[in-house]
Amino acid sequence: MDKTPPDAIPVDGFFNSAERAEQGVNAIYATLQTTELYSNTMSKLYTPPTGEVVLTNTGGYGFNDFTYSAADGILMDVYGKLYEGVFRANTVIKEVPLMEDIDASLQSRLVGEAKFLRAFYYWHLTTLWGDVPLFTEPFEVPSDALVAKSTRAAIYEVMIQDLIDAEAVLPEVYGASDLGRATKGAAQALLGKVYLYDENYEQAEVWLGEVIDSELYDLVENFGDVININSENNVESVFEIQFAEVGEGDVGTLRVSYNNPQVNGGFGNNLPTQTIVDAFEDGDPRLNESIFIDGDVFAPELSTESLNLDTYQSVWSATGYNLKKGLFPVMYVNNRGTNFPAIRYADVLLMYAEAANELDMRDVARDAVNEVRDRVGMTLLDAGTTGTKEALFDAIVHERQVELAFEYHRFNDLRRWGLAQTVLGPNGYAERNRYYPLPQEEIDTNENLVQRQGW
Repeated sequence: MDKTPPDAIPVDGFFNSAERAEQGVNAIYATLQTTELYSNTMSKLYTPPTGEVVLTNTGGYGFNDFTYSAADGILMDVYGKLYEGVFRANTVIKEVPLMEDIDASLQSRLVGEAKFLRAFYYWHLTTLWGDVPLFTEPFEVPSDALVAKSTRAAIYEVMIQDLIDAEAVLPEVYGASDLGRATKGAAQALLGKVYLYDENYEQAEVWLGEVIDSELYDLVENFGDVININSENNVESVFEIQFAEVGEGDVGTLRVSYNNPQVNGGFGNNLPTQTIVDAFEDGDPRLNESIFIDGDVFAPELSTESLNLDTYQSVWSATGYNLKKGLFPVMYVNNRGTNFPAIRYADVLLMYAEAANELDMRDVARDAVNEVRDRVGMTLLDAGTTGTKEALFDAIVHERQVELAFEYHRFNDLRRWGLAQTVLGPNGYAERNRYYPLPQEEIDTNENLVQRQGW
């Protein structure tokens, strides 16, 4: 018997009001908040392989040293959820333009949001897996999903057009009730990022420059506020994953407790290593804002007679360190999770600097890096030490490592720069690790899929 589950709302007839159209778009955002993606699991594919974090007390140890296999369930968890986001976006992109009783400007904006999000989901898919199946319409029947891979280049063409379309219709800002929705600046920033990853530096410089020239974004004064529950959706945030519904109602997440020290209910899953501690220059305040180090103020307000939480103790961690960025002030299970800035202005400045440096615009590139360094009081770069493309590139590599630590950028950067073998080779990285293997479950199910070479 082929029956629709009684608790499910069928797509046919669903998009019959502006409220329903907005609900459809909200569902695309909601996938980002799931445990498989920004709430927990996806971090295992981005952070431990850098050698700057080691996974403990959880699954996925193979991502510490590149001993994972195509059959690892974590790969399928992330891959499947990313495609769930694509499917939901495709549904909105197909159905909402067909609606008649809806304000035209709202209709256009909602489709623009869906196109931005489809590009964002495909950005993760192509970054993690390279060539993957491309879908631009929702499936009619499950067998529609059994297709061959499309090339990364072909998918980039779709992403670029999606972002150009989105940028043209999305607003620059929203009201308080719609914070977290994709904006014009978010579309411009992601478009610049896609061009940068594709080594089209001319277009990357143009679109990232649009974000800068808009003067809508700035660096927050205190680096500790870049990911902080008390300063969410701040002036530095370009696109932020909301750990509350886009609209009304909170969504709980255990993201903070997954990474808190193993005291008072924390799991300590991702532990910083000496590698990232040593990467910070002497006196860089970002070290103490990013990593708990022995003796740091921890959570005196949570201390009890039997449990001293006044200061952080290195014995709480197998590496002697715990994550602090995004986890301070300290919270535990039953507290709302902190928003996650997927794109923030400091990242835009450093991407812009990279593109400008490749275009031999050395002075403007250096200025962009110095804006980031000046925020935390670090010595500014000068032409004497960064006068060549190579020297300035090295400075950008360093700045991205310490400024964006634990924000899912480092592994991407090392691979796209061709530095992964040199930096990560001692940890087990090999050429086949440039992209992850397609989940074995997908290979077994879809005879049209061919596994990546080396797997």
